[in-house]
Amino acid sequence: MKKICLLLGIFSALNIYAENVKMKLSGATVFFSGAELTHTATVALNAGENTVTLEGLSPVIDLNSLKINVSNSIVVSSSEFSTDFLVEKSETERVKKLQDSINACNAEMAGIQTSIDVNTTAYQLLKKGIETNLSVVEKGKTTAEITQNLDYYSQKANTFETAIYDDKKKQEKLTETLSRLNAQLEQESSKNTPPSGILKLTLLAPVSVNASVTVTYYTLAASWTPYYDMNIASTDKPVVLQRRSKVRQTTGLDWEKVKITLSTAQPSRGKDAPLFQTWFLNYVSYAPLGMQHAVTQNTISYAQPAVSQDQLEVQKDKPQIFIRGTGSTGDSEPLILVDGVPVEGNYLQSISPEMIANFEILKDESATAIYGSRAVNGVILVTTKQMDDYVISEEKQISEEYKIDLPYTIPGNGKEQIIDLTKHELQASYKYYCAPKLDANVYLIAEFTDWEKLNLLSGLANITYDGTFVGQTFLNTQSAQKVLSVTLGTDKNITVKREKMTDFSSVKLLSSDTKVTLTYKISVKNNQNKPVYLVLKDQYPISQQKDIEVEFLKKETTEPTFNREETGVVTWETNLSAGESKEYRIAYSVKYPKGRQINL
Repeated sequence: MKKICLLLGIFSALNIYAENVKMKLSGATVFFSGAELTHTATVALNAGENTVTLEGLSPVIDLNSLKINVSNSIVVSSSEFSTDFLVEKSETERVKKLQDSINACNAEMAGIQTSIDVNTTAYQLLKKGIETNLSVVEKGKTTAEITQNLDYYSQKANTFETAIYDDKKKQEKLTETLSRLNAQLEQESSKNTPPSGILKLTLLAPVSVNASVTVTYYTLAASWTPYYDMNIASTDKPVVLQRRSKVRQTTGLDWEKVKITLSTAQPSRGKDAPLFQTWFLNYVSYAPLGMQHAVTQNTISYAQPAVSQDQLEVQKDKPQIFIRGTGSTGDSEPLILVDGVPVEGNYLQSISPEMIANFEILKDESATAIYGSRAVNGVILVTTKQMDDYVISEEKQISEEYKIDLPYTIPGNGKEQIIDLTKHELQASYKYYCAPKLDANVYLIAEFTDWEKLNLLSGLANITYDGTFVGQTFLNTQSAQKVLSVTLGTDKNITVKREKMTDFSSVKLLSSDTKVTLTYKISVKNNQNKPVYLVLKDQYPISQQKDIEVEFLKKETTEPTFNREETGVVTWETNLSAGESKEYRIAYSVKYPKGRQINL
């Protein structure tokens, strides 16, 4: 404490130095709701007290989360965050062109409206003059003169009406064009510089020095959502599950070439663990229940990774290629394969070393044995990194993070940007399912086991089966079920028909009751050229009244694999060979008081 006071005393006698510094956004950790942004800058400080204004921060931050770190033991004696609303809006060339087009359209629209007004007035005067002329019976007026007046009116009126119609059609087209131009201008204008967050610091430096300033803070103006692409080539191949994410932000900044971390943490929901309070019983009065109302894609620009240390070098002067000190010499280049595709040496030179996942050099017989005479001068096998190589998944105590080792540019206009994450191959078992009482279509369902080992997040999944997009499903990874089921779509090659068997159904009137017996036949046929596993379901009713009796007729029903008596659902599981047909029956009777109606 004495040292700090001594420093303050020394600095107060020195001159105060002021500087404005533009900060760079160096990293962003995005949560389901909110993000933590990290800005960096280098400031030149004089000995003594320095006033530094840091610009380029988000104007929407949680001040409680603001953290400031300055290197070289610089003392931060005070800080003040504010919003600069006087930042000049930077008008882009595209905005200028859009505004010019809108002005030209408005000018043309005004000219057309003037033309319509003039022609409308002239037409009305013409009509009024002819009516007045024909209504006055002048002595000696001949039929020829009247006809001549009518012909003149018809000719001129047609000219005016045609001109007015053409002008209104032009107006309609211009209105549509103006609507599109204004919508585009609004979108482009939102990309201009919004109010900027600025941080004013007072820094105390014992000597003149360059110091690094790091500022981190939390903002609610960003989020990310997980979703998936599920690609099923065929039922005999593994399912490829591609993790993806949609990131959006309206922080007032364009995130340019920023490395992003996606986190499942929820910092905004932090709160104290609950404690019990005394529970007092008392009388309550209930009010009537009222009506309850239920509350109900873009590209990413990848920046080129920075080159650290050359691991791959192609010499231009000599036909000689070196990879990490190992080379092949001769009058011709070795065979170069990048991800299995032959390339030239100059293409190999253009690949950044940081994008190479693995490489291998084959020589002599080991090369020619695989690649033949093309490999007489050796083979260089290069494997580039895939998206999985850039994403590091790290499981923390209460969250999981996906660190992406690629710089991204995400605009601050709030549009969702798609970022690919890791890819997995899943083993699935398949079954066909049909409940013909509800839907005669047969559905193909994929079932996954051990899916919880992948730490998947709940989200929508786009499903592609046999190269065709079949729709979306929701992956509920918070389910306690051991099997994760996904419906892939319907298959018309398996037919199911449910029909009432009249000969085995009846209605009997007893002394005080009515007894209805119903029997249904379900016919299934596999029209595929391969065997399938089919799950078939039907149901019988369950009574909730003492005077309604339901009897499930087991003898008349094809023995089910399962019969859930509490829900009245029967299940048949069967294997159908190619072209095979089978029949199933379900029968039940219902007895209820005569003269009453039931939902049978």
